[in-house]
Amino acid sequence: MSSIRRAPHTAPETAERIRDAAISEFSAHGFAKTTVRKVAAAAEVSAGLVIHHYGSKDGLRQACDDHVFESITETKRSKAAGPQSELFAMLTQGPMHEHVEYLLKSLLDPSASGQRFFDHFIDVIEEIIDEGFAGYTFQESEDPKAQAAMIAILSLAPLMLEPRIRHSLGTENLPSTFARLTPQLFELYRHGLLATEPSNVPPAGPPNDSPSS
Repeated sequence: MSSIRRAPHTAPETAERIRDAAISEFSAHGFAKTTVRKVAAAAEVSAGLVIHHYGSKDGLRQACDDHVFESITETKRSKAAGPQSELFAMLTQGPMHEHVEYLLKSLLDPSASGQRFFDHFIDVIEEIIDEGFAGYTFQESEDPKAQAAMIAILSLAPLMLEPRIRHSLGTENLPSTFARLTPQLFELYRHGLLATEPSNVPPAGPPNDSPSS
């Protein structure tokens, strides 16, 4: 994904302030309801300066997408080897909580930008599967794209379904819900879900691509 777009001879911190204000506005109000003028007001700059730095609202959103995705990914990398409680605390409290809210809104957005964000999510997971993650390695698959998609589902479903999960588990908020779910997800990644299987189960693999007769 692209890095922050800036016009030449302008202060990098101004572009970053606009970007951070946009993330806050997008997270709080959604993409359709957030205007360039609202972002400018939140960043305490003119609307013209927002366009000067990012070209358009779409350009601004892409810069926000890039920053949020990289921020969450790097946080997961840096905390992967530590206590699980530390990781979910980082993602559900403090500054990162806003990034997670942004992530959720982007994934639920039916626009082309929302699809672009999800497609990039899959691409990065494929890279992680290939390279490993914080010392962990992944099982090889004959269909790495589908494997990446399944990992994406496991990663995103708790976030997208959290209000429903909260009701079922009786938890109080997002952090307490993730405190219950994170150990289960980690065990699923490490050891799988099935303890035994019938002897007549066929081996797993991609479907037969030959045409049916």
